[in-house]
Amino acid sequence: MNKNISRNSRLASPLLVCGLAMIAAPASAQMVLNGEVSVELAHNEDTSVNTKHIGGSFSGLIWNDFGLQLDISVGKHEQYTSTQPAATLHLYHAPSEALTWGLFLAAEDRRPGNSYFYGAELAWRSEGFGLDAFAAYRDDISAPTDGSRYGIEASYTPLDGNWTFLAGYAADDGAPLEQSYTYVGANYRLREGIALGLTAGQNDEGDTIASALVTFTFGEGSPLRARDTMELFPGARETPTPAVD
Repeated sequence: MNKNISRNSRLASPLLVCGLAMIAAPASAQMVLNGEVSVELAHNEDTSVNTKHIGGSFSGLIWNDFGLQLDISVGKHEQYTSTQPAATLHLYHAPSEALTWGLFLAAEDRRPGNSYFYGAELAWRSEGFGLDAFAAYRDDISAPTDGSRYGIEASYTPLDGNWTFLAGYAADDGAPLEQSYTYVGANYRLREGIALGLTAGQNDEGDTIASALVTFTFGEGSPLRARDTMELFPGARETPTPAVD
């Protein structure tokens, strides 16, 4: 049974309105645009499928300690599925340099299946240690199914600031989207604003996945991590996700 199409339009409109707000912020807010752009290549050792993922995050304070972050991305599992675009809008509060918390709305075409994600998130960084965590409700478009998505990532940057070591976990619950991914990795800063990263992990089917990425950062970077499927779950699964639409 399909859900009302007009409902989908109403739900998508906040992404457009708030995205425009980032561009048209009042001069009094003195908004400074920060963010990052990343290009990632992943390989599933068990399926031999390669994955390409390009994403960008753009953020800035719009009023006092409140800000917006817009994530846009596209990815593809080679010879597996078509391209998967996604967009996420975060409304966040940064009461201190160490703490950021917020709410986000994501719209994603994850092929198969299209979904909205409504979530809450938290990021904390202090003295080289970092923590990023989130939980979201998943609403499948044009289908009666729903579920949840959640994850956590911990990181540590030594005093020299060139290396960052990280470990994390992400999961989707609720049929037809059931998956999880556990990983470790490291990033190395080549120079100001450019870093290379490597991660390795295993999904719930036991597949080993390795990925390499290059990240270009401008300003202070993005305070919150992107929440799209290919950001959280690199590498194609051995068992394709059933369609929901």
